[in-house]
Amino acid sequence: MKNPWLDIPFGDYEGHMNSPAVAQLQVLNELFAAVLASHRPKSVAILGCAGGNGLEHIDASVTERVVGIDINPAYLQILRKRFSHSQMNLELVEADFASPTFSVPPVELVFAALVFEYVPTDQAVRTVSRSLVPDGILVAALQLPSAASPPVTKTEFSSLETLAPILELVSPDTFTRACAANGLELVKEQTIPLKQGKKLFAGHYRKGRAMPMLTISVE
Repeated sequence: MKNPWLDIPFGDYEGHMNSPAVAQLQVLNELFAAVLASHRPKSVAILGCAGGNGLEHIDASVTERVVGIDINPAYLQILRKRFSHSQMNLELVEADFASPTFSVPPVELVFAALVFEYVPTDQAVRTVSRSLVPDGILVAALQLPSAASPPVTKTEFSSLETLAPILELVSPDTFTRACAANGLELVKEQTIPLKQGKKLFAGHYRKGRAMPMLTISVE
């Protein structure tokens, strides 16, 4: 079956994510900026990078390698054009990161926002773990269930509704167990409020070293 992400125009995706009813583009932008400031990685991979939301926060003097990964080649073309004058050392990879054959030279930080809902959890986490150096960090943003709104909020961009049949929310507990089975220990978690009564869980996982867990709730 063809992945519906391949048929969603980029304008629809960005319009949906930026619409007043969803307003997730800025939330994820701010999360990525905070993660970069906290970890100052020499290398980073963004899973489901789309048009490069948040890449303007990359400091090329700190982060020497940036890998953008997306299944939709049209999104990658837009990203490349948007950042054509950037000083970033940017690598763009057209791939399904959950594939058993997926691999990139390991990085210090993997940022993955709202992508694990569309892939097999265990296999995806396994490939992500392989993509991290020892002590590398995975930051994963997961959508939490909401009694007030369906997983895909209805907007004027109806093409996004084709994602509903393949979207499966992943509980933080399930995801954390999958991470632990692949050498990724939860070291920090955040709860981030969204529109329509929704919330995001943002889990920070370190490869190969356990640290005390810090819980942060943002109200």
